[in-house]
Amino acid sequence: MRSIPPHDLIEGAQRGGPVEIERLIEAIWPDAYRLAYAILGERTGAEDVAQEACVVAYRTISSLRSAAAFRVWFYRIVVRRASELKRRRARGEPIVAEPASDADCSDTIDIWRALAALPRTLRDVVVLHYFEGLTSREIASILCAPEGTVRFRLMIAKRRLRPLLAEDPDTLRSDREVQPNGI
Repeated sequence: MRSIPPHDLIEGAQRGGPVEIERLIEAIWPDAYRLAYAILGERTGAEDVAQEACVVAYRTISSLRSAAAFRVWFYRIVVRRASELKRRRARGEPIVAEPASDADCSDTIDIWRALAALPRTLRDVVVLHYFEGLTSREIASILCAPEGTVRFRLMIAKRRLRPLLAEDPDTLRSDREVQPNGI
């Protein structure tokens, strides 16, 4: 989540405070939608997944052990729901990626198409790392995978995305890969 809800709001929701629960759902829905959209590439499914994730969070927040774990806990719910929906739709028509808004997004269309071309396991790590700013450890916790696997998938995803986003091959480099003065 780009903006993690305050711990007191999460703790109030855990205690069952109706005002806190409502405020928490209002705070987390946009992040749930954005993450689901990045995984699915289409609005209707993203809305469904975001709503389902918020319902699951509402029903199970009392089981959350600590407010500090909320971000990873909630992202895991969203990713699982989006993956389930994607699997259910795999038998039907492929999901066509579309830009996130009605504004002129001609610069981002290639990104959405490139993401749609990746297998789900690679797309998920890219979305969680670059769109949501999560660390390898947080992504590993969300996806129930070892950290090394997350880093490997991220490396493979970047290699596959570079030719698809051929305008600037450095766009997917992380700060760790960029050496000062070209060294």
